[in-house]
Amino acid sequence: MSSLYQHFIHIPIRNCIICARAMSSHYAKIPKHPTAGIIVIGDEILKAQVRDTNSYYMCSLLYKCGIKVKKISVISDSVEEISKEIRDASSKFTYVLTSGGIGPTHDDVTFEGLAKAFDDTLHYHPKLVDIIKNQFGAKDSLSPAYKMALIPKKASLKFNLNVRTGKPNAYPYIVLENVYVFPGSPVFFERSFRGLYEDLLSTTKKRFVKDEVFINAREEAFTNALSMVVKEFPNVSFGSYPVSNCRYYKAFVTIESDNESDTGSAKRRFCELNPADIFVKFDRTPHVDCVMKYDNFLQSCPHRRSIYEQLLEELRLFYRDPESVSIRMDGGVESSIVIHLAHICRARSNTNDKLRAVYFKEKRTPIDLEEYIKEMTDKYNLAVCTVEADKSINELISMQAHLRTLLVGKAGEDGVNEVNRGYAGASNADRLQINNPLRNWTNEDVWSFASSLSLPYVTTTT
Repeated sequence: MSSLYQHFIHIPIRNCIICARAMSSHYAKIPKHPTAGIIVIGDEILKAQVRDTNSYYMCSLLYKCGIKVKKISVISDSVEEISKEIRDASSKFTYVLTSGGIGPTHDDVTFEGLAKAFDDTLHYHPKLVDIIKNQFGAKDSLSPAYKMALIPKKASLKFNLNVRTGKPNAYPYIVLENVYVFPGSPVFFERSFRGLYEDLLSTTKKRFVKDEVFINAREEAFTNALSMVVKEFPNVSFGSYPVSNCRYYKAFVTIESDNESDTGSAKRRFCELNPADIFVKFDRTPHVDCVMKYDNFLQSCPHRRSIYEQLLEELRLFYRDPESVSIRMDGGVESSIVIHLAHICRARSNTNDKLRAVYFKEKRTPIDLEEYIKEMTDKYNLAVCTVEADKSINELISMQAHLRTLLVGKAGEDGVNEVNRGYAGASNADRLQINNPLRNWTNEDVWSFASSLSLPYVTTTT
């Protein structure tokens, strides 16, 4: 489905966990929180032509508001189906949120389904007509764009403030009773939904109190202990999640309640029931307070301190001119290390300059690698230049004329040889130097640093 939102809104690229979870087991109790039902509308989702990211985005923000998402439905572009699903969800949940089906094409029928769900009729909302005419530039009264102004009569428009600009969003979301209607395109959806999130955050008072423990053992090693605490703490919800392809831990357990006391007591009891050596320290936010965490790491490894400090000083010299330096990111732990150390340099210098990175993208990119790129971009405030993998290094130079140094992190003798072979002839003294900042690191250095600071990575690299 097409949408004309793109004619007046531009949103920069923005998801996620270093290891994909293989499966999950829930031990849940029903908390007394507001509830939500999410309805994702679109044949393109059901046919796997487009990946749904909107429901994930909604769930993450609704959780922060203390709202319990009870159901996610993915349905087709059918007026009858949309009407039935909205009517059913509206009667069961505090909030109903829909995504998709509000564009100008024949299969955009969400507003029709919404009107039918509440025995309403459609009309051209004058404010939406004005927006479409003056901001979309639809001067022809017969333009298909005006279909987006045809909404239920009982519906209202909600213009939230843009959190970045402080000004009202150019286009509203639609509200009818407890149903909130949003576009399907993620870039437009996220900006619009963010406004509702800010409202909910200020009006909902009850929050979830969650903690988690990371375990270097498979689920069967702690299942009995988990079953015991589930019975002992009926007001606490527990979740057990095995992970794959993760060097740091094999599973993690979430512990959640309405108050810190219950969550803390349940966590302590669970830890008491298991051998202490199965638990590992893991930090989901290594980029936060990075200088302090780095200094603490140095205290723990005095025998290799000089290796780490030499690299940090080398990077500091490179980043005297930050626009001339870029880091190759490929999903490997070594590229994460270089990015993290550059982030430390930036924090020490008290600058807010974006770190520049380059991603050589293959035609078929694994999902976990895409999520890694998004996670690193968000956490480390990166400006990522994407280059098709079959393009030469000269393509990168032409795209970034200011670039003088490309940092490619590979440790150990094999890593150094790999960089030398892979970039043979790419360095040009007048244009671009290829530098391997990890050339003096061993593989032991790599994993000691990465595991101590919980740096994200994926096993698949380009």
